Amino acid sequence: MRRLLICLTVLVACIGPAMADDQARDAAIVAHGVSDYVRPAFIRFAEDARALEDTVARFCKAPAPDTRQPLDTAFRTAVEGWSGIQFLRFGPLIDQHRLERIAFWPDPKGVGLRQIRRALADRDPTVADPAQLAGKSVALQGLTALEYLLYGGDGDPAGDSGDAGAFRCAYSVAAARALTDLANAVSQEWSDPQGFATRLLAPGGDDPLYRTPSEALSELHRALGTGLQVVQDQKLKPTLGDELKSARPLGAPFRRSGLTPAVLAADIKALKAFTVTSGFARSLPDEFGWIGGSMAFEFDNAAAAAETVTIPIEEAVYDQAARGKLDYLSVVLGHLRDMTQQDLAAALNLKVGFNALDGD
Repeated sequence: MRRLLICLTVLVACIGPAMADDQARDAAIVAHGVSDYVRPAFIRFAEDARALEDTVARFCKAPAPDTRQPLDTAFRTAVEGWSGIQFLRFGPLIDQHRLERIAFWPDPKGVGLRQIRRALADRDPTVADPAQLAGKSVALQGLTALEYLLYGGDGDPAGDSGDAGAFRCAYSVAAARALTDLANAVSQEWSDPQGFATRLLAPGGDDPLYRTPSEALSELHRALGTGLQVVQDQKLKPTLGDELKSARPLGAPFRRSGLTPAVLAADIKALKAFTVTSGFARSLPDEFGWIGGSMAFEFDNAAAAAETVTIPIEEAVYDQAARGKLDYLSVVLGHLRDMTQQDLAAALNLKVGFNALDGD
């Protein structure tokens, strides 16, 4: 018995410092993730949304080629900014259905399209008021609604002459303003020194979600896995289909604005930036030292594959060369998911559990 107690004492003495080191490492990753990536990304998106709001308003006051080009640029910037945060599906972004209100996608049943068309046909005055619009169906709001209003193929595009065009513009201005309000609210909650971020940065106490730095780190790790899953399983695979006859390019994200390949590239670059900035692969045991370089290499390969697709997604899925790039992208995303869920999780001693997409 005495020998057993001695052995246990030695074991605890050895394990204690190792656990403390792990907790310090986990806390450091979370701190870098929140302070150096998450908060700045939400601030940038709020700025992008405000710039889009201003540009939509200017275009609708004086629709012309010289105001349309800035509008297209501002819309693309906001959509790519959304790529930088849409995978962070916890905390402020999922409160009050903000995720869906910013971008109601995927929408396989076309709910959003039907509701927007009905609002346009009826010239529903409530969608032209930002405050009232914010309380209506999530499908009538956000970037996805704005895309249809600005790039939809039916009726007058925003800025065209006539009553229909004027109403479409009024709706566009209201949607852009409501988007700015949403983006500001989420950004402010993340930046609040006493807000949600504090739960991740100082876990413990009575917090049922984050009792330890490891549990806080698990949240960020889940977000990374969720982001990769969204790109591969929601954005890419249904678009490509298992074969040509099952391809569904019309359901691809931001297809009407021609931004689908750009969105895929922006998603991947954002996930790499989140991984590197947070420092997931820093201070890993020697046997896992390869993870950081391998993930960075695969992220770069994936982004490059998406960027080489320069034709509309409706054409790309049926073009042999472009489809080959997208198929390759899916393979690389699979490798990244395996490394994230298996190798990186093991290196950080994290348990892989449910993520934000489970049950969808």
